Amino acid sequence: MKKLLVLAMVAFAFLACNEGASVPQKDKKAVKTTTSAAFDLLGADGAKVDKALKDAGFTKVEGGALVNVAERKLAHVRKSVKAQDEGVVVTYLYNVPEKYSNMSEKEATNYAKGVLDKGECIMMVMAYFNEDKLIAFMTNVIAPLKDNINLLFTEVSDAEYKKLPESSEVAGRPTVSWEGGIDEEVYTDHAKFVSKVAKAQTVSASEQGYAITKMDVATEKIEGFLYNNYWVNPDEEAQEEQVEESGFAAAAGVFTVSYPY
Repeated sequence: MKKLLVLAMVAFAFLACNEGASVPQKDKKAVKTTTSAAFDLLGADGAKVDKALKDAGFTKVEGGALVNVAERKLAHVRKSVKAQDEGVVVTYLYNVPEKYSNMSEKEATNYAKGVLDKGECIMMVMAYFNEDKLIAFMTNVIAPLKDNINLLFTEVSDAEYKKLPESSEVAGRPTVSWEGGIDEEVYTDHAKFVSKVAKAQTVSASEQGYAITKMDVATEKIEGFLYNNYWVNPDEEAQEEQVEESGFAAAAGVFTVSYPY
């Protein structure tokens, strides 16, 4: 009987570990829409992108206090993110109240804190268009501080890494590459990278994946995708600084998907 009990406990622990980050499934779906599932949206027109985002729970916005709160919270993560410098930018928010545009700064801060206290995420997506064709997503995630919240990052990382084709070369140039970093340590082994991030209590991690799926040697015109991901799970000192600066502490990530450049 004792042996069966132990086996049952092990099985339960295994299932719990494989459930991923303990945030609502709808939040995971929203993150997936603009990260690992977004490669198929590159090149789509505005109407198709708008529908995909609204189906995932996003709301198109034009400024407001909640956007300002999100911008300030994500500033320390977005320092090294390369922004697109062309085209039209359309902003979407996830997990926003119906009257978000009428919020004061204080109300927006309290609302954001309340969402995180419930164990849910707030997301801001910037969709970049050129001639009404999607060229990039920048997905900004503010996440609750939970023991397994780093799995939100590693789940995206795993799904995107699987999208990379087999490595090869065209005209002497590599068509596929991946590199990760945790603090000052560089990783070329993806499995070791995500394992380290998943087990960490506090962490600062980044990665970049690059794939050329088609190349015209004569014109050097290329097709494919690029992704950059950044994730910060703050230590206690950083959490205290966040609370002092913005009224609440959170983990934060920035996930970009674009054409290669």
